[in-house]
Amino acid sequence: MSDYTQYLKNMPVIPDIAAKILTVTEEKVDISFRELENTIKMDPGLSAKILRVANSALYARQREVKNLQTAITLLGFKTIKSLVLLITASNMFSKSQNAAFYKFYWKHSVINAFMARSFAEKAKLRQLADECFLSGLLHDIGQVALYNANPERYAQVLELAKKEKKRISEIEESLFETNHRDVGASVLKNWSFPDVYVDSAAEHGSANITSPHKQSILIISIADFITSNIDLYAESPLDFSLLHSVLRQTSITEEVAREYQDTFLDTIAEDKLFLECKSLFNIN
Repeated sequence: MSDYTQYLKNMPVIPDIAAKILTVTEEKVDISFRELENTIKMDPGLSAKILRVANSALYARQREVKNLQTAITLLGFKTIKSLVLLITASNMFSKSQNAAFYKFYWKHSVINAFMARSFAEKAKLRQLADECFLSGLLHDIGQVALYNANPERYAQVLELAKKEKKRISEIEESLFETNHRDVGASVLKNWSFPDVYVDSAAEHGSANITSPHKQSILIISIADFITSNIDLYAESPLDFSLLHSVLRQTSITEEVAREYQDTFLDTIAEDKLFLECKSLFNIN
């Protein structure tokens, strides 16, 4: 991997607790749940936010969830890990959340995460759903590194992408001589994230995926394309012919993909967890 030190130095350091939680596996459920609970408890602020989000997500329950053990049991191991990452990310970038770029970035990333999870379930790959959610949330993290290095130049990237209907990575190459995929993979590798997230950052949008996590990356690529048409290219969406090579490698049809583009925002508009995520990242 190339040296992206100039971009890494502009990124925050991921908290030790979040990094540790990412390494906890579900192989021995009782031990893993206990380890997850004990790790989260080390950060009272994180614990409080997880309980708040859990109570919102479990709004139909008659009793309030008052402890982490109950929250983990009710929401599940993987969902709690996702919440930890969501909350950690919102805290890491909280000072910049009102900037136009960050509003765009987090809106795109959060919608992409929920859509990728939904596509995984639609494609009968439920075992990949939570992995797709986190990969979908993180896939564009390289954009943050490029923006932090030169906010004015990166604003041009988004303006030109929208105006000229070009892929963001193509414009990044012309203005930065690199792209958010390569930089993002470097950021996540530097943060010691598992390979699936590094590979998703590096290869999303590619029709020739070499990663062993190909199915997840294909799903994220489809969600990314559609989410971009919903937000960045909303006035003049990209043609679906650009997505054909990716769709052909999955069980997702163009008809289904178009349906998601037309209806997904309405579908998740009242989802309690989605609304909590919007609140976390201060997005409209």
